[in-house]
Amino acid sequence: MPHSYPALRLQSKVVVKYPSDVNPGFYANVRPITQVILLNVCISYFASLKILVEKCSESYTFSYTFAKNLDLKMLQIDQIAAVILSGGLARRMNGAEKGLQLLQGKPLIAHIVERLIPQIARIHLNINRSQAEYQTHFPQLPFYCDSLSDFQGPLSGMLSAFEKINSKYLLFVPCDTPFLPNNLVKRLSVALAINQAQIAYVHDGERAHPTVALIHRSVAESLRHYLANGERRLFQFFQTQKSVAVDFSEQKQAFQNMNTFEDLAHYHSIPTATPKLLGITGYSGTGKTTLLEKLIPKLIACQIRIGLIKHSHHNVEVDKPGKDSHRLRVAGANPTMIVCEERWALMTETSIQAVDFQQLIAKFDPKAVDLILVEGFKHEPIAKIQLHRQAIEKPLPELDQWTIATATDYPLSRDNRLDINDIDQIADFIRQWLKS
Repeated sequence: MPHSYPALRLQSKVVVKYPSDVNPGFYANVRPITQVILLNVCISYFASLKILVEKCSESYTFSYTFAKNLDLKMLQIDQIAAVILSGGLARRMNGAEKGLQLLQGKPLIAHIVERLIPQIARIHLNINRSQAEYQTHFPQLPFYCDSLSDFQGPLSGMLSAFEKINSKYLLFVPCDTPFLPNNLVKRLSVALAINQAQIAYVHDGERAHPTVALIHRSVAESLRHYLANGERRLFQFFQTQKSVAVDFSEQKQAFQNMNTFEDLAHYHSIPTATPKLLGITGYSGTGKTTLLEKLIPKLIACQIRIGLIKHSHHNVEVDKPGKDSHRLRVAGANPTMIVCEERWALMTETSIQAVDFQQLIAKFDPKAVDLILVEGFKHEPIAKIQLHRQAIEKPLPELDQWTIATATDYPLSRDNRLDINDIDQIADFIRQWLKS
């Protein structure tokens, strides 16, 4: 009898829809198929995770086997590429190129790219018309056309992607969804791994969004046969595969589509930009806080509005024991807000529910902040500047795809090597990076 763990930390809320063709006996205890389950997963610690669901009176507990020291958080980020589907005819826009329509002065695809860049390294465009115009706007994005002729819908774009992009997993998003959430890749990849599924797609609590999906390339051959038989219905194809719907009902507005010019006009006043994130990472004793203390005033002097997230390995007490706010928090109020004329602070207890990094970002008002500096959280998929000093006597961390610069106090043969003691140089580099 496997051991049960009823109190794992909540990280991913998913709607699990088990396909009827996947080991029926294995899922016998969680029928009906549309049973909603809150999966309690400590993403930071488990990678090879197999869920056995057992019904225990009125609740569910989860038994699992796992491999330690592996990271389930994003599957493997280098195994995932993103595809923006923009290969249709846009009939409701009278044939205009939907992905190039402007929202707040930028093409729809530009908003999507801004949302995806912090989450994923490789982004491709699926386009069947106006290639030169797309290349003018997005010269850095590789593109491909459908292998099948006559604009046969999103499934054609998906099949062509598997034929032309060398990636184990592909994230597909439509070109008319500019408000995509910042935790899209993480949530879909976790659901895919937990459920050992081939497809994880978005559900907003009311309806499915199958064009927003993370798909394993093992479906390619089935998809080829499906299209060869004249089928074109996207959701119906998903139902023939091992698929899982991921509940984004708390972020429903993130999947609003711009199908018509009226939709664009309606959402023109809604802010779509998100602050950029920049991590400052390094070993303890490297001087991260000291550098930030000097760097922040330099950036503010350049009219860059700065927010900050700092990770602490110690328990943090914002208010003082014995004070009224502390007594009320200890009494059980959660969250607790304390307010004075100069500032306010919101305290949320996370002893049961581990905080997700994207939840922290969501606390910042994108209209009030241009850049969020992050001290710590070195494993998050965000742009970072690595700090290293010779005196630390620890090896220089390996260069990964998220490192945009390395600041040291010794010569180093690396692109974008900065002098850790030259704050003006570092500030200027960040200013230029923000512009790009």
